[in-house]
Amino acid sequence: MSVLDIDALKIRNPEYYRIFTRIFKGTDRVESFDTAELKIGGVAISKSAAEINALNDESWDYILQEGTPVNAVAASGTLTISDVALDAETVTIGDDTYEFAADADQSVESGNIAVDITSYATASEGTLTVDTQPIAGDTMTIGTTEYTFVPDSTANAEGEISIGANLTEAQANIVAAVNGTDGFNTAHSLVTIGDFEANDAVITAIIAGTDGDTIATTETFDAGTNIFDDVNLGATAAGVDCSAANAVTALVDASSSATEAVTLSDGDGDTVDVEADTAGVVGNAIATTETMSNAAFGAENLENGVDGTVGSQWETYVDADYLYVAVAENTTADDNWRRISLGSAY
Repeated sequence: MSVLDIDALKIRNPEYYRIFTRIFKGTDRVESFDTAELKIGGVAISKSAAEINALNDESWDYILQEGTPVNAVAASGTLTISDVALDAETVTIGDDTYEFAADADQSVESGNIAVDITSYATASEGTLTVDTQPIAGDTMTIGTTEYTFVPDSTANAEGEISIGANLTEAQANIVAAVNGTDGFNTAHSLVTIGDFEANDAVITAIIAGTDGDTIATTETFDAGTNIFDDVNLGATAAGVDCSAANAVTALVDASSSATEAVTLSDGDGDTVDVEADTAGVVGNAIATTETMSNAAFGAENLENGVDGTVGSQWETYVDADYLYVAVAENTTADDNWRRISLGSAY
């Protein structure tokens, strides 16, 4: 049996103080007492003699320590979106880069997380009317791509369109050339074209938004009735950009694919709140940047993360205003401290 040199008044931990006080008052019988296990009232106390002796450290002067413990606070930041979000603009949070994508294929840089805004933006549209079979030498230009009509069955190079045997074949050849399905033309990088209906075919920008309204549509058809409805897309349907409010929604939705340990949420107004998943100062190192014309973070990193005060369960502190107790073990990332006001003198 080991002899313990204990000064009960200097035991800081309330649980052990209570146990030893009961022993000294004689309310419980010590059944066994050695360095391996202490039993009181048939219940094993999971501290060795050496560990219990350590409770008598002279630095532990009182059961209540003086101080003001704090709970951990997660680092946070806010992205404010003041106007429309555009295709290919990015938001970077730590190791994750989010890229707004306004095309059906959700084309983004390798490794980026696509932010789908296709349902929140409108693609520009224009109409091409061809009601007369083109002749060799006619041209039409979409964007910077010029197409030249050549005699029937002679088209075999980029930018060439066969006039076909008749109007119907000519129309089909136009659609195949623009969409890149004729075997020699590459699909247009900016638009697609639908099949002709009643001699009209609708040309649609691949990327939704107002930028599509700047895509040129011009021609030199010999027949005056073969014509685009305007010199740019947008006459059939004008492009519409993704609004700030919808950009917030899309970005928060995209964050379900995040690898960085943060949580994105819809904040007040057109803002995205970002909070580190692990509380403490560690979150203050998470960088936040963007390449958006109409958005900005409030700081270059998440900020205001605070480490919690480390403490064991039921450890207590007191200051001039409050009594503090840890209801569970508290680490730098926990918030297990609770406080009770000391109130006024009575």
